[in-house]
Amino acid sequence: SSWDLDMTLALAAALAERPDATRRFLRAAVTLDEPSVSGLVDAGIPHWDASDLMRRLEAAGEMRASRWSDHARASYASLVADTDTVAEAPTVASTLLDQLSPGDRPREKALRSGIESLADAELVALLLRTGPSDEGVLAFAARLLRDHDGLVGLSRRAVEDLVAARGLGPAKAAELAAAFEIARRLSLADLGARPVLKTPEAVAELLAPLAASLPHEELWCLPLDPQSRLIGRPRVISRGDVDGTDAGPRAFFRIALAAGATSCIAVHNHPGGDPTPSAADRSATIRLVAGGRAIDLPLVDHVVMGTAGRFTSLRRAAPECFRAV
Repeated sequence: SSWDLDMTLALAAALAERPDATRRFLRAAVTLDEPSVSGLVDAGIPHWDASDLMRRLEAAGEMRASRWSDHARASYASLVADTDTVAEAPTVASTLLDQLSPGDRPREKALRSGIESLADAELVALLLRTGPSDEGVLAFAARLLRDHDGLVGLSRRAVEDLVAARGLGPAKAAELAAAFEIARRLSLADLGARPVLKTPEAVAELLAPLAASLPHEELWCLPLDPQSRLIGRPRVISRGDVDGTDAGPRAFFRIALAAGATSCIAVHNHPGGDPTPSAADRSATIRLVAGGRAIDLPLVDHVVMGTAGRFTSLRRAAPECFRAV
């Protein structure tokens, strides 16, 4: 058969080591005139598999500039057709991770190549462990990410929203939510040394992981010592919906005074992603500056966080808000 004749092809080793994953890749790839990693991922192929196997094809010259060589495409198409024909029964998607072939299991892949080698869907599948009765766990994980706008979108869903997703019960929804909450808390964990916050870039680096995962606005107070080091952790002053949050000076400075701060920074997020300050943001900044001046506890800056690490410093963008009136 062509299975025996084509062992000189670039993916011969992959077919021997990981037959199920490689055949899935080939079934999708041979239907495309110009295969790409993104196109294959859209077809349901895990990102790591698509990247690895595309690299092998290009290194062997069987694909150039994302276009098949005629011989390679025909050989692989014939190979896949032959193996599909001799199969005694249609393949059923594995719902248990342990039922996947060893090379396809995220756990074994993480142990072999490091947890960072796993694609987003594989990380989620590792947490889920099983899929619905009619859907493989990797396909299930990919669907959850697709339906919830990727990892960031999934991390923003409340437990009750996750429970409503097809295939997720209360236990798995709670486990997913717990994993994202651990990530949020780690992003703010005190690792020993106090971060020095002398620039808005340092503030944005500290709070970007948390701000990116929030579906609503939050206002934080960052109390600082005389060396501009953060005292403890950022304090949440208020939470709002997507339209805003209360930025009253009284609650803000009560927290700063209780922390023993000599100065402080205000930070809030824009869930929509655009960190451009609104008129309300400028007004709130003026009130906070005036309140801090009255009690000799200066507001150093007001940083507005967007998504993807974007931010705006009102000290830079609207210095008039910080002038004495």
